[in-house]
Amino acid sequence: MKAAIIGTGSLGEKIYKNISGSCDEVILTHNRNKKYPDSKKFDFFVDDIRDIFEGDKMDVVFLTAKIEFEEDSQKLHDAMIRFLDACRGSRVIYISSDGIFDGEKGEYSESDIPHPVTLYGKNLKLCEDLVKQHSDNYCIVRPNYLYSVERESVDGRIRRIIKDIEEGKKVTRFTDMYKSPMSYDQAAEAIVKLGLSDYVGTVHVSGERMSVYEFTKEILESMGVSINNLIGEAMPEERPDDFLPDTSLDSSLMKKLTGIEPLDIKES
Repeated sequence: MKAAIIGTGSLGEKIYKNISGSCDEVILTHNRNKKYPDSKKFDFFVDDIRDIFEGDKMDVVFLTAKIEFEEDSQKLHDAMIRFLDACRGSRVIYISSDGIFDGEKGEYSESDIPHPVTLYGKNLKLCEDLVKQHSDNYCIVRPNYLYSVERESVDGRIRRIIKDIEEGKKVTRFTDMYKSPMSYDQAAEAIVKLGLSDYVGTVHVSGERMSVYEFTKEILESMGVSINNLIGEAMPEERPDDFLPDTSLDSSLMKKLTGIEPLDIKES
């Protein structure tokens, strides 16, 4: 069995660790940071993935690269079409996000109609639609607020919070902005199980609903960091478009398909 992971950031790295034992060969790509000696340089918007595959057919391709912040939607569209055409005959796992929703409802299920309000969200929807149109064998995965608290790989968001608190700075987090946090480890495990399955459709890969403030508080407490400088506050009435009140996800389908029960933060 051959697999490819396009983008070896935090999530791609975890997917690699989960799937390597199930494959005869795993092709890895990177754009800027080369984490593995055999990883191949690949620019999603410039290069043709056929050159990376070198004529080999991949059984499953995981697209984890962060491509949805591209401001030119036509450029994203064209690159995605080129990529999907090159992956015909392969199972495509596209990593989307909760950002495809407007955050007005919360606890979204896979049957809820996307209503993106940010550039990022609109690009997510563009990519999801293209995957559905150009792939017969796919799974669209929507994670929500991924995190890592392993000593050797605390994610950047948490690392910055800890640094500020240890420097005596006040850190504010919203008490009325809700997410469904899940560790990178568990998310990668679920994504690999979905990748190796024959399920076609969309799956929400996430934990339980909680406020961003509560999430930060539990992270700090579990790591033995003081919460004295952590301040909870409500979102401003006049808020930016990317301040989405509640993009929490219903993970019932994930649990049914993978058997994974999300760990709480202390367990993680």
